[in-house]
Amino acid sequence: MERKSVFINPFVDRGFKILFGQKESKDLLIELLNDLLEGERLIEDLTYMDKENPKKTIDGRGVIFDLKCVDKDGAIFIIELQNAAQPYFYERGLYYLCRIVADQGEPGSLWEYQMYPVYGIFILNFRSGRTDKVRTDIILADRDTGKQMSNVFREIFIEMPLFKKTESECETPLDYWLYNLKHMEQLETLSFKGQKELFNRLEQLAKIANMNKKEREEYEECLKVYRDNYSIALYQKQQAEARYQEGREEGIEIGEERGLKKGREEGILATARLMKQNGISFEQIKLCTGLTDEEIKNL
Repeated sequence: MERKSVFINPFVDRGFKILFGQKESKDLLIELLNDLLEGERLIEDLTYMDKENPKKTIDGRGVIFDLKCVDKDGAIFIIELQNAAQPYFYERGLYYLCRIVADQGEPGSLWEYQMYPVYGIFILNFRSGRTDKVRTDIILADRDTGKQMSNVFREIFIEMPLFKKTESECETPLDYWLYNLKHMEQLETLSFKGQKELFNRLEQLAKIANMNKKEREEYEECLKVYRDNYSIALYQKQQAEARYQEGREEGIEIGEERGLKKGREEGILATARLMKQNGISFEQIKLCTGLTDEEIKNL
């Protein structure tokens, strides 16, 4: 019999917003951001902003953020949680911040390019393949000296699969956050409440039993989508690995290089075929596989 979770899955869109995206949980978001920016910036208060940027670029794309807020000094924060693996997510983060920076421009000749800092906090529930670190900090700095040249642009990427500390190995406030978020759905009670009193409030907000009917329905629907997408991604990975292994074994007989190439190609085609069957757009399939429109159409 499947064990029922006491707490929500924070990587489900609705769950994440319950924990950090409502007036009742604003103090939790402030605490998380302050722990991320310890020694760099102290946030005393936040105001939630409209998550949608209605201004569209020449390609017709608007931008919708998971959370967007501003502190009392005008600094802007966007917080994004990304479950599905995307090969260009670091570029996507750059695009998001550039849009917000550009939106601060004022018409006329009197504007002197004075801008408020923009912070992008990106929590990835997958490995990007670009780093072996849990946390990656990006600033605008001189390459030779490392000196930060502007505080207008700031990014933090957290890759959750790379966080592997046990409870006893956690030492910092950020460790406490990441441990509870990563294991929340499996825990009976949250850890580190003695170290961070605010985790008592986090625990109450995270309990599924404390949701109202509307929140529960929305959460269950988001959870279903999350699990479906996870199952599809897992199946795609298994199929690609199987095809790769088949090609590798054949390559032992006819030449390893040729076999490996065939395995990779067949794995890519199998992944693309499954993505197409599940209604994933051609653009996403092209990004993930490198195939052309014609190749995808002929699958």
